[in-house]
Amino acid sequence: MELVISARSEKNGEVGSARVNLDSALTLGRGPESPLPLDASGISREHFRLHAEGEGVRVTDLSSNGTWLNSARLKRGEPEVVTAADRIKIPGFEIHIELPNPPARLSPSMAAEPERARGPLVAFRTFAGSFSRSEKYLIALALVSLSLVIAYLTA
Repeated sequence: MELVISARSEKNGEVGSARVNLDSALTLGRGPESPLPLDASGISREHFRLHAEGEGVRVTDLSSNGTWLNSARLKRGEPEVVTAADRIKIPGFEIHIELPNPPARLSPSMAAEPERARGPLVAFRTFAGSFSRSEKYLIALALVSLSLVIAYLTA
């Protein structure tokens, strides 16, 4: 499967691209093996991996500084499906991958759900997944505090 990978630098806006053949897997980062050199602070030698799975492509975070698929941070070592509409974000770069035939993004548990029931749930999971554990704790604490204030004012 042939892909075009393009990376836009957040520092100066320059765009670099590379046409690669993804037979099994390739690793991107600041290492010399990367088909598209990504050199910035916070980039690991092997930052993330793209690999073919069936007719689709998956991305796996290999770094300690993080990789984001759209706005959700990937869990290190856990592959996620990439579609042509997705953006991969790493420190200092936004990466776009042009796929020949992008697959639909469905998890096995979601495949049986009707289309209209799945949409808002996926959006909420993506939004909620973008927060760290401490941010979720602070949001919960703020909601509890707000409910106590409302209860006090209405009593």
